[in-house]
Amino acid sequence: MTTTAPSPLYQRVLAGAAPGARVLDVGCGAGELLVAALSAGLTGSGVDVARGALATAERAAPAADLRPGDAHDLPFDDDVFDLVALVQVLEHLTDPVLALREAGRVCVPGGGVRASVWGAPDECDAAVIGAALAPLTAAAPAPPQDRPRAGAVGPGPDRSGTGAPALTDPDRLAELAGAAGLAVREIAVVRVPTDHPDPDDLVAGVLASGPGRHAARSAGPGAVREALLAALEPFRVGEGYRLVDTVRVLDATPG
Repeated sequence: MTTTAPSPLYQRVLAGAAPGARVLDVGCGAGELLVAALSAGLTGSGVDVARGALATAERAAPAADLRPGDAHDLPFDDDVFDLVALVQVLEHLTDPVLALREAGRVCVPGGGVRASVWGAPDECDAAVIGAALAPLTAAAPAPPQDRPRAGAVGPGPDRSGTGAPALTDPDRLAELAGAAGLAVREIAVVRVPTDHPDPDDLVAGVLASGPGRHAARSAGPGAVREALLAALEPFRVGEGYRLVDTVRVLDATPG
């Protein structure tokens, strides 16, 4: 999978950070945001509960300070970072308000807390993937969702059966930030394109995700491939595919 570079999501999350600014990526995953931060002359730190992800991030961003840790209880002192980022993390947490409060605690006064969430299904081409997998897993319990790192949609393909998480509502996102003691400066909308050069790349990316693995266990990889390629035919570009998703980015500061 190839996300168009430079990522407009990462650009928005890091916007305005001066060279040398201290950035913390909460739920850093494989370290993509940290790579962008270091390339921009920023100082990067990352936290993730998955040690395997941290090992990958260490290879990608060896200059970053990486630590195992939970978003609800960050392993840092108060007032350490100029910018704290939670990219596509909040919807996977048991207590997003506590995570935002922790982000504000470790952020310097006047600094930035930026958290991104997916848009509603009808704003995200990738929602078609979930709709395609749903019939393959209807009889099996849903697995925990992996943390995704990002992917004008017209009437397009059917996205039925994909309910929008409450956090896609900007008013709800602002409410959670306020409950965490943060002052909201903006909730921006970013369109994030993701390119797959061929069908094999597309299918491999889905099979590597939690929902994809779940569907493959239930119906088999061949059925997953067939369902995906049929559903995503409208998104073909030459030999590959392009999906464009809406992401909302909360920009707040400790109150």
